[in-house]
Amino acid sequence: MNGAASRDPGGSGTHAGALSVEAISHVFPQPGAGWLPRRAAPVPVLDGVSFGAEPGTLTAILGPSGCGKSTLLRLIAGLERPTAGRALLGGAELAGTPGGVAYHPQRDALLPWLRVLDNAMLGAETCGVDRSVARSAALSLLDRFGLAGQERAWPDELSGGMRQRVALMRTFLMPQPLLALDEPLGALDALTRRLLQHWLIDIVASDGRPILLVTHDIDEALLLADRILVLSPRPGRIVHVEERPDAGTRLREHEDGGDREAARTLLGRLAATA
Repeated sequence: MNGAASRDPGGSGTHAGALSVEAISHVFPQPGAGWLPRRAAPVPVLDGVSFGAEPGTLTAILGPSGCGKSTLLRLIAGLERPTAGRALLGGAELAGTPGGVAYHPQRDALLPWLRVLDNAMLGAETCGVDRSVARSAALSLLDRFGLAGQERAWPDELSGGMRQRVALMRTFLMPQPLLALDEPLGALDALTRRLLQHWLIDIVASDGRPILLVTHDIDEALLLADRILVLSPRPGRIVHVEERPDAGTRLREHEDGGDREAARTLLGRLAATA
């Protein structure tokens, strides 16, 4: 994993290192139309994005549609190589190749021919974790992820919320020392999303790795994140950083409306970028 610290599947994540993103910029080539050749002018997507994330914290990334949030996550995860800049994890560079980061796509991507337990184990197994070790770790996490008794179910027998629990468990079981979650709850109905947001607080708190979360939901960011980054429209730049209190305080504020001032601040920042 490019020299970055590792962890056991289902473990505490105490060996995770800090993430440092240094001046990442990215451009897309301008595509042609049909038989027309590509034009030379590139499309700037990100411009000089820099931030850090400590082990055991969740950093949420907010911004208008098309500002480069998901692209930033993919660059850090090694799924694309940035035009400029770099990301370091535990002091070692994430070299722009996939596999060094546990990446959760927007869709659950469960394989319909695998049962719940096998789907949950799949990420760890593809990362080289022995099947018996992955199975033991998955079994130990079924209750924590609200999947006890569902290990032999097929994906098409599950609700949308249950499918996302399986997909999140698959990601959290991966041994990489950094998690990158791209709108993992975005496709769910409002009630299911709210229930999983509260459930995720405990899951995140027990993991110990730095976690990145792309979301369009201000309330979700306020509830889950230790730090919130607001990006400008394309090319995305960090225009605001919101530091948040500990998880217990965030939950109390969320329940009694004490985070409304922070919500207005974030909404104002987003509106100013529109």
